[in-house]
Amino acid sequence: MTEPAAPPESPTKPLAMLTGALLLAIVVLVMLHGFGLDAGTGTLAALLSVAVLALLAPQVRRSRHVFLAISVLLAGYCLTTLPAPGEVLWPALDRTSFIIAFFCALASLQHVAGRSPAIARAAAFLANQPPGRRYLALGFGTQVFALMLSYGALSLLGTMARHSAEREPDPAVRALRTRRMLQGAQCGFSASLCWSPLAFATVITTALVPGAELGSVVLYGLGSALIIVIVGWLVDRRLKGTLPAGTVVPQRDQVAAHDVKSLRPLGWLLTAVALPAIVVDVLWGVQPSRTVLGLVPLIAAVWVLIETAAGRKLAELAARGRAYAFCDLPSYRSELVLLATAGFIGTAAGALLAGWLAGSGFDLGGIPARVLLVLPILLVPLAGQIGLNPILFVSLFAQLLPSPDALGVSTISVVLALTSGWTLTAPTSPFTASVMIISRLGGVTPWEVAVKWNGVFVALAAVALALWVQLVA
Repeated sequence: MTEPAAPPESPTKPLAMLTGALLLAIVVLVMLHGFGLDAGTGTLAALLSVAVLALLAPQVRRSRHVFLAISVLLAGYCLTTLPAPGEVLWPALDRTSFIIAFFCALASLQHVAGRSPAIARAAAFLANQPPGRRYLALGFGTQVFALMLSYGALSLLGTMARHSAEREPDPAVRALRTRRMLQGAQCGFSASLCWSPLAFATVITTALVPGAELGSVVLYGLGSALIIVIVGWLVDRRLKGTLPAGTVVPQRDQVAAHDVKSLRPLGWLLTAVALPAIVVDVLWGVQPSRTVLGLVPLIAAVWVLIETAAGRKLAELAARGRAYAFCDLPSYRSELVLLATAGFIGTAAGALLAGWLAGSGFDLGGIPARVLLVLPILLVPLAGQIGLNPILFVSLFAQLLPSPDALGVSTISVVLALTSGWTLTAPTSPFTASVMIISRLGGVTPWEVAVKWNGVFVALAAVALALWVQLVA
């Protein structure tokens, strides 16, 4: 049965204010817990997360109720059958509260960046590059935009790319250019999942693999991202020659060299996020994923102050803060429920399944390590074809894998295998937000984007990433 297309009605103002306040409290508590203040902060954050999900449950669509129901059933099973249910439930609730806090912290940056004239100028610069370098500009540039805007990067760059392509008078050229630009943006977004310290793929996978460090994941993940963009560019070269014979492609105006300056805010942002997180990690041993919970909202606040005229700075900051806390955050109810329950189910079910397999004598360690490293690259995208969220599947699957030491491979190779599978799910699952955004902008079905547009690209990228993982093993 198909769900209604209309989104659920907005919550009443008092409920939105309560939800926003609870979400902000979760961010603060999870951050304090990450900095070592354990005086009940983790427990309180977990309890508030349950309260938030209970508040949001009546406001979301039926598909989200399935995840909520599975979460309740899992919790009930643990409480009624396990001798020590807390050993399964508390780690799952801790993962849930972290996911909620991380998402809400990133939303503060999205709130500011999505309204920033500087970001709009940078996006226009990328979307209007000449044909010879347009795909690579979008493939690399979208990765930085995704750092700030997540899926909003696809909407922003995709919309500008479509408007740029609409200037083409020939329908065949216009359709092909639209497709190539949208695929370039989606390739870049997918590549960002390999390395971005603000992406769930890297942050959660790093937490799941024993001994993994986010700094190494980012460094090697940049190698994975480079591989993905190069493969996408090579596929695009082939696509470029598919126009009907005799079609004349008009020459585009060259982008002025001084327009490159519009990309400077992106560089400043990367520096503002990376340097403090590295310093805090080196000096105090706090994980960068915990540092950004306070760092990203602070950067967003400074950004507002910089872009606001003198005399209105504090008033504008207060207005933006209220809009973010009591309008933006409650409006993300569907995303919050999906991500939080997927994390809870994957963590709890993975722990249960690992216990059952250990009790039965089954051991994945009997499978050759080199084969195990390839499995996530294949299984995570395949699971996405039936709508399984990567957070859920990776959280579950990672707990079944033996430790890297037991496998005799490097820790980073296991992380890269998991993030590679997660990355390839983004452009190939018709249920992901990235595919749905591109299908809407391209005027085609999600299935056509996932299979016809991205099928060859994902298959070749999977082979290349599998070789890369083997190389660093």
